[in-house]
Amino acid sequence: MDSRAPSFTDYLRKAEERLGGALGGSCRVAVYHEMNKDLLKIISEIEDERFRSELRYSERELTIRSKKRGFTCFIVYVDERPMAFVFGFDDPEEGAYFSDSAATLIERKGVGSILTALEALYCIEKGYRCEKMITEDLDESGRRLVEYWARFGFRVTGRHPKIGVEMRLELTQENVGALSGKYIP
Repeated sequence: MDSRAPSFTDYLRKAEERLGGALGGSCRVAVYHEMNKDLLKIISEIEDERFRSELRYSERELTIRSKKRGFTCFIVYVDERPMAFVFGFDDPEEGAYFSDSAATLIERKGVGSILTALEALYCIEKGYRCEKMITEDLDESGRRLVEYWARFGFRVTGRHPKIGVEMRLELTQENVGALSGKYIP
């Protein structure tokens, strides 16, 4: 990012302030690059509450993913209670980051949007050129996930009946600036 622009750390502080205001508590966003038992437990518990069984990762699967190059996990804590996460790692495509999984226990308060913006800011600051993901058209609640991710700038790049919908966000200054300006002003 431009050296005159705020750093990821600056945006992280702004995100914590915004979340604290929206949620009425003390908020902290922690960034991890290694998996430990506490992190495994946090992700598993949030997944258990938010995902149907076939979408949940086992501890073994989470551990394998955490050993991938570029592994990064964001956890949102509200009054020191973990409420949301997003994690990813380097995609096989050079210069691409794969956003593997995200979930929040708090809906419609901006938590997911802020995490999405933070992840994009982190990625562009680290030199990634794009962010990729796989999602589904509808979740078990009937939410239109492709439309949800499209509002952040992700575009469909492929559809596979057994894998899901592949999406991609080009990490340009313009795209990430608009995203951060909207969700972490």
